[in-house]
Parts: sequence; structure tokens; C-alpha cells
Amino acid sequence: MNLPVGDILEEGLPLKDFKPRQTLELLSDKLFSGYVVCGSEGIDGMEEGVLLFKKGEVIAAIYEYCKHRQDSFGNDALPQVMNSFLAPCGIVDIISLGLSRVDLVTAFNDKITLSKTIPKKDIPKYLPKSYTRNFAEKELKGLAKEEKSSYDILKRLGLGQLSK
Repeated sequence: MNLPVGDILEEGLPLKDFKPRQTLELLSDKLFSGYVVCGSEGIDGMEEGVLLFKKGEVIAAIYEYCKHRQDSFGNDALPQVMNSFLAPCGIVDIISLGLSRVDLVTAFNDKITLSKTIPKKDIPKYLPKSYTRNFAEKELKGLAKEEKSSYDILKRLGLGQLSK
């Protein structure tokens, strides 16, 4: 998902040094508006989770299995993003946005919006006790792991005629 560029507050923080509960609660205390991005190594490639904040409350979530271009949004994505904060390998970025930019993100992507915002006091309820691969296994079930032929790759890029 393309998100607007904002002010980088944290970039490339290793997950091993990231304290999700403390950090998310601190952002809430500071009435943070912007997003937290977690890029992690999943069971079949890179995965990326995003939490969008507005005035200290989590208002939206996005989760992507990059290799498969498989996305989850809103309430479905929230537990996956929270789980990703506990992954064994990855990084976190924190980007600050103005309120108008946060509103634009949700206006043009209403499916990412949570049915209920998450205030500081509820953040711990959504954080799992430990990392699990169950989300990825469920989301990626049925997706072929077969190797693509050069024709399939070129066709996906709109260049299928080059392989003939």
C-alpha cells in the first residue's frame, strides 16, 4: 500500500529492540497521528503490517504477504499486524503525519478502517503473548508455491510475447 511520506520518527528499528506495548502506548499518550510499519520475515517471504493512528488512537490496519500480493485490511489485518511485532526477524518504522493526511488515507482506503478505534487502555488486549505462524498459514493456504515459468513471469509483467 502506498502511504504518504511524513516525518520519520524511527527508521529501521530491529524487532528485537522494539517494545510493542510500551511504544504503542507512548504514541497514544503523545496523541500521535501517523503510522507504524513492521516489515518482517514470514514463512514464505516478506510480510508488512501497518497501524494507522489518529490523535493517539489506532484507527486502521493493513497487512500484506508481499510475495503473494495477498492483503488483509481493517479488523482482519489488526491481529496479524500485532502478531508481526513479535516476529523473530524484522524492522519497524514510525512515520508522523498531519491530521489531514491521515484523513486522506482513510478517505481513499475505507476498507482499512477498523470498526472501532483502539485507545491506549485497550492496546494490551490486542497484543499476543507470543508470535505465531498460524495467521500466515491460514492466509496463504491454497496459494500455489510452485515455481513460475519464465513465460508466467514475463506474462505477469505484460511481456509474455517475448518468451515465444
